[in-house]
Amino acid sequence: MTDEFLSQSKLDAFREIGNIGSGHAASALSQLLQRRIDMSIPKVWMISFEQIAEIAGGMEEPQVMIYLHVNGEAPGKAVFLFPLESAQSVLRGLFQSDQQMDLLDELRQSALKEVGNILVSSFLMALTQLSGISMQASVPAIAVDMAGAGLGAILLEDGDLEDQVLFIDTELSGTPQIEGKFVFLLKQGGLEKLLGALGI
Repeated sequence: MTDEFLSQSKLDAFREIGNIGSGHAASALSQLLQRRIDMSIPKVWMISFEQIAEIAGGMEEPQVMIYLHVNGEAPGKAVFLFPLESAQSVLRGLFQSDQQMDLLDELRQSALKEVGNILVSSFLMALTQLSGISMQASVPAIAVDMAGAGLGAILLEDGDLEDQVLFIDTELSGTPQIEGKFVFLLKQGGLEKLLGALGI
């Protein structure tokens, strides 16, 4: 099997995960916000950790990051990144307000953590659905920081991670329009296990 074929097979499998995960996320957000949410076809990459911040908009781009520990047969960390305006859109929808929200307010952060938990769980559900590998997410944490600093702190919590990460960029449209990025950082050996379960 050639590296090119393997890479294409990986991407095809992860695109399917992205499609299913985005579908679950759109459905969950529709119920939460009480309005129709549609999804775009997600963009999917396998990238190095160092590339995440760049693709997320740049090292110094402020982001809301909701992150969780993932336990089970393919443990690691899952992160959902919101650009600030998307986070504002979610909060305005939840609190039925046209006002700008304080992203450091405890109540607003609690709401964003719950939304992030739902979105991360949507993608983990898709991974489990396709691979058969059981995964459970921890209680979510939140950071509002520049992408580079926030992601660096998340990585430093646990150094034994794979060099490559699964990166899914999706846009959920409707009212409000929400852009978000799902990142799955597997512990060493987890990627090979996941690919094996996906039949690659």
